[in-house]
Amino acid sequence: MEFNKAVSNPMFVGCIELVKEEDSPEHRNMFVEELAKASFQAPALIDPGPVADEEGNLKIEPGSRIQFPMLIAPDGKKYFMGFTDPKEYRKWVERNQELPTFALRMEDYANMILRRDAQGNEHPAVGLVINPMGANVIIPKEMIAGMMAAKAAQMRQRAGQATPVVRTAPAPSQPPMPEK
Repeated sequence: MEFNKAVSNPMFVGCIELVKEEDSPEHRNMFVEELAKASFQAPALIDPGPVADEEGNLKIEPGSRIQFPMLIAPDGKKYFMGFTDPKEYRKWVERNQELPTFALRMEDYANMILRRDAQGNEHPAVGLVINPMGANVIIPKEMIAGMMAAKAAQMRQRAGQATPVVRTAPAPSQPPMPEK
């Protein structure tokens, strides 16, 4: 998660178009691969707000509270937002208040969407909507959970394939056994 960083995802945007043109397993796989690599611009409410430093760069004060607003669909379902590039974010800003942004990856969204509170309740977000004022692609919570499970399995597999370094140490000498 990086504050105030613009993102660009031309390969992912291309995959969205491919899936729209022809929804094939090959195109879906490409879509998921690019989704896993992408960073998305996400608007945030920050309290207290960011302050410009001597060079004019916005900085977040330690202890600031950061919240990512959600879209509420007509059926009442809530989604976090992600924008593939500044142009898509500007479409949203035309109808909403401009907010500071963070560059978020799927892992960041997964941490927000899949978490449970202290009482064990699920987060109210049911997914992520990418480019809500454009392509309006919904990534449901179940897909995000599946992506994270597959990534964890890959990491476990890689860890199991790594050649362990075995160092041998001399066996500790043991005192001779007393004779009876």
